[in-house]
Amino acid sequence: MARIVSTRFLVEGVNDDWDTTKALQPLFDIFTAQGMGQATFEIVPGESTRLWIKHKEGSTPSRELIAEALARAGDYRVIDG
Repeated sequence: MARIVSTRFLVEGVNDDWDTTKALQPLFDIFTAQGMGQATFEIVPGESTRLWIKHKEGSTPSRELIAEALARAGDYRVIDG
């Protein structure tokens, strides 16, 4: 059985529960095709929001696909960090 690991992306624009709901839907739309499982946003005031994506070890989520999915949902961006 494949081991499950997490990848973190830093995100701008996801600041509250409403943003989280909006931003997750387009991510779920690409998860099956990309071999990803779950995602969650970690919002900490004064810090960049963290997007954690669980996936099988050996398959890394595409930063570009994540960024495109977030942009479809609203003014949400993957940032460097």
